[in-house]
Amino acid sequence: MAVNRGDVVRIKRKESYWYGDVGTVATVEKGENILYPIIVRFERVNYNGFSGSPTGLNTNNYAESELELVKAAPAKAKAAT
Repeated sequence: MAVNRGDVVRIKRKESYWYGDVGTVATVEKGENILYPIIVRFERVNYNGFSGSPTGLNTNNYAESELELVKAAPAKAKAAT
C-alpha cells in the first residue's frame, strides 16, 4: 500500500490515542532510515492541553504498516502546457 499526501487513513497502532480513528495524511517523508515517516492530522486534539483549555496535539507520526487506507486523495489535475 502506498500512502500519499491527502489520503484518508485509519490508525491501527493499538497504543495510539487515535487508535481506530480516521485522519488525513499531511506529509510523507522520503528516506531509508525513517521509522515513522508518515504524519497524520486529526480533527480532535489529544490530552496534551492545559486543564480547561481545548489545546493539544492533532498530529502524529506513523509507519505505513500502522495505517489502513480509507479513501485515496483526489488525483491532481495536470497543468496545461
